[in-house]
Order: sequence, then structure tokens, then C-alpha cells
Amino acid sequence: MSAFLAIVAVGLGTFVSRAVFIVGLGRRTIPPAVIRALDYVGPATLSALIVAMMISEGKVAVGPAEIAGLAVATAVGLRTSNMTVILLAGMCAFWVVGAL
Repeated sequence: MSAFLAIVAVGLGTFVSRAVFIVGLGRRTIPPAVIRALDYVGPATLSALIVAMMISEGKVAVGPAEIAGLAVATAVGLRTSNMTVILLAGMCAFWVVGAL
């Protein structure tokens, strides 16, 4: 029963932590400077995840698959600013080169 209560408590905590911003900021105008800053949250988060995944035993491990994925994602990113397309193109290149 304690595992069930822990799951319920974590679920409620997650719901409340997200609802606070929606309910609290629902009728307020967000300043343009904050909106501009939020444009960089997606790329910064993706970059942090990629770097964390590339570190192994305290060293950066880069192979052909990582370089190909980065090159394709960069090329696609220069042509479009759509994060979904950039992510899909980079991951496809990563998987294809990694499978070879």
C-alpha cells in the first residue's frame, strides 16, 4: 500500500507544481524579454542532454555516429528553425551511421 501512496503523492505533487504556473499566470501578460528567453530553453535542454549522454568515465566519447548526427542536425538547423525536424534528422543520421 505504501508504494501506491508514494505514486499518488508524486502524481499530485507533479500536478500541483505544473498547475501553479498555469493558474497563477493565466491572466497575466508575460513580458517580451521572458518570451524571447524561452525561445532558447528547447535548444539548451537538448544540448545539455546530448553532452551528458556523450560523457563516459569522465571523458567525452565521440564517434562517427555522433559526428554524423551533429552535422546533419546543424545543416537542417541552418535551413529551418523547427526543433522537431532538426531532432528527427539528426537522430536518423545517428541511427543510420551507428547501424553501419
